[in-house]
Amino acid sequence: MSDASPVRKLGPLRDLRADELAIIKKMLAASPFEAKLAPQVSAMKVQEMPDGGMGSIKFFNGRPRSELEYGKEIAEAAFKDADGVPVSLSLRVDKAGDLFELDVWKVDFSPLIGYPDPEDLEIVERHGQLGFPPQKS
Repeated sequence: MSDASPVRKLGPLRDLRADELAIIKKMLAASPFEAKLAPQVSAMKVQEMPDGGMGSIKFFNGRPRSELEYGKEIAEAAFKDADGVPVSLSLRVDKAGDLFELDVWKVDFSPLIGYPDPEDLEIVERHGQLGFPPQKS
């Protein structure tokens, strides 16, 4: 494996921080994957992604990275960082349906100051576009 490998650029394995866990649990609650993934998320290890400090993380479930393949987005959320800059969050699973990554994108690419209180997180409704059927009224 060369030094240019994306795996080498990931941070060390660590536990989820309390603020990350709260945001992920709220996003999972808005997805059809909550029953499967919510019980697992507290014990999962993560690695920070090389995104300039915006806060993206990869989930580690013990399988070799070479076996992990992006599956789909299961939840999307948005908030404004403490400096007023909009931030988009995308929770994704791999092809096996296990947590894959939390992608964080701050629109000006600056480092994330901090996650909001989960009550201030806006869940973006995109039923039918995230790989699950529209909600029935």
